[in-house]
Amino acid sequence: MAQNFIDTPVTTEHDPRLTPADPNPSRRTPVALAGGFFLLLILLGAAFLIPRFRHKDALVEETRITAGPPPVEIANITYGTQSGKLELPGTVQAFEQTPIYARTSGYVTRRFVDIGDHVQKGQLLATIDDPQTAQQLRQAQATVMQLKAALAQADANARLTTLNDQRYDELYKQGVVSLQTAQTQEAQSGANNATVQAARANIAAGEANVRSLQEQAGFARVLAPFAGTILTRGIDTGSLISAGSATTVTQLFSLAQSGTVRVFTNVPQANAPAAMSARMATVAFRELPGQIFSGNVTRTSSSIDPASRTLLTEIDLPNTSGKILPGMFATVSFDTNRISAPLLIPANALVVRTAGPQAFVVDKDNITHLRNLTLGRDFGTATEVISGLQPGDRVVLSPGDNITDNTKVDPQQPS
Repeated sequence: MAQNFIDTPVTTEHDPRLTPADPNPSRRTPVALAGGFFLLLILLGAAFLIPRFRHKDALVEETRITAGPPPVEIANITYGTQSGKLELPGTVQAFEQTPIYARTSGYVTRRFVDIGDHVQKGQLLATIDDPQTAQQLRQAQATVMQLKAALAQADANARLTTLNDQRYDELYKQGVVSLQTAQTQEAQSGANNATVQAARANIAAGEANVRSLQEQAGFARVLAPFAGTILTRGIDTGSLISAGSATTVTQLFSLAQSGTVRVFTNVPQANAPAAMSARMATVAFRELPGQIFSGNVTRTSSSIDPASRTLLTEIDLPNTSGKILPGMFATVSFDTNRISAPLLIPANALVVRTAGPQAFVVDKDNITHLRNLTLGRDFGTATEVISGLQPGDRVVLSPGDNITDNTKVDPQQPS
């Protein structure tokens, strides 16, 4: 028997099981492959490098164990010498130096000196036109003349009343005039005599005023107060100046005497007793090589400056040749004899950190210990140790980064 079959069309349009989740599956495939590739590289790198690092650490540890303690150069702490030289920086100043200001106001009529000129004491430096003071002087002199004329008149009146008093006294004795009249003449004579004394006092005051104005007028001539050299000049002919010495007043000149110069230096507190007892010092200048100047230690401040902990000391040097100029930098040397010798540490054994100066000390078991130090004077290749070390201590020279506190070392003497 024949059977009829009806073909039913198959469609996936509405079957969700057959619908793909990503409409574009081809776009995700390269991203996934790249991510997997990089992950594979990371795993291979870790598998390759980790064993190498472990091997390297093992080699370092093995090298450290087989090499033993690190070798270090050491030096023994010893005392220095009690006698020595103390070299300090100094500054040169003129023996006498002063600014010169005007004592009167006016115009400069003439200037006679300039910068660098050598002048003598009392030499005329400049003249100033001061008409106001000249007028006041003439007026004062005329006043004195008036007072002298008044004195002459008062003196004449006094003599006249004295004669009248004598006559009335005789007339009273003769009974010609009364006692009252005689006494009136006597009082008038005394008053006139007092007027004479007052006139003389007025004359003395007037003459004093004249002398004051004469001195004031004399300031129109500017004179050198001492022999020296003109360092600066602040005026010229025709300059208008005012009297005084304030900062707003024009300075005429500055004058310095440098035939002898003063050298000032600040001596550290530790060396202050030696400087105070020293009588001589030597001074050198870089600008004058090979020349050493000797001078007397003339004075000290006899007190320590609390800011710098130093003693101000002055040395006077003869400078007849004029080679030493005020303001020069100098190197001052003292011969010092200390009460006790200083304890010295090599400069390359110092470790300077935030905690201050320190040093590594090696004990008898060759273990390093970091010590805090208090330092004194710096001698260049060595430094004085005030506290922190004892004679005979062994210190590490030029310690490296591998040297720390409580490190086992192999001490060696420097070759």
